[in-house]
Amino acid sequence: MTRKLSIPDLVAEAWSLALGAARPSLVLMLALIVAGGIYTFAVGPGSAIGDAAPAIAALVVFVVGIEFSLVVYRAMLETRTGDRLRLAHANLAIYVAFLFVGAFVGFFLLILPGILLKASGRVEIDAETPPDVVQAALIDMLPTAYGAVLILACVAGAAVLFYMALRLLLIGAATVATGQTLVFRTWSWTKGHALRLGLGALVTHILPFAVAVLVNWGLRNVWGDSALGAFLSGAVGMALLVPFLLGGHGLAVAALHRLHPETATTE
Repeated sequence: MTRKLSIPDLVAEAWSLALGAARPSLVLMLALIVAGGIYTFAVGPGSAIGDAAPAIAALVVFVVGIEFSLVVYRAMLETRTGDRLRLAHANLAIYVAFLFVGAFVGFFLLILPGILLKASGRVEIDAETPPDVVQAALIDMLPTAYGAVLILACVAGAAVLFYMALRLLLIGAATVATGQTLVFRTWSWTKGHALRLGLGALVTHILPFAVAVLVNWGLRNVWGDSALGAFLSGAVGMALLVPFLLGGHGLAVAALHRLHPETATTE
């Protein structure tokens, strides 16, 4: 079993796998884009239909996304193993884990600004303090040592979540490859490789995601407030995320090939 990760080779294989999986997943890719449009419509103009509309639309995105991931992983692994229910179970387990850890990180980061503002003596914070006063005080505090503490805390919180994502990177690929729901059993497989996986993720995850967000932000005023505009906003936004999704799946499979090749053996 090889345990050395070459970042250029890892990234090259990830994008090669992504390109190879694009054609087999094309139909579901289009379905995912449509689902993205339905979701933004549901949380916007479509919310008038009923309170359940956003939740139903989110469920549609999740179901189509699972099917998309299954097809992509099967194409990349050149296998017919895996099933959608196990993959959905694995994804839901990850969401719960991130929600649990994120709740602690988020709670700490929510109370920290108030503690630092009081410690700095810049403004008296209580339940009656207007939000604009608190915001102005925070901005004024940022160039100080107290602001540096807040920034470092935010960076640390993001780093914790990013580290978790890297250590759990193989879950989806391993679940499809083995036909079993694998969640934290893959944690040990990535031990000692988080840094190299993170450097690979800069090219397969962070860069395409950042480009998608920036382009989508630049188009924010193009669509208007109509129902069609809301749909197009979500559909185009999801389409822009396709390279991020394919590249992310590709990195997971490329890493699985290297870190646990017996699992990634094709049928």
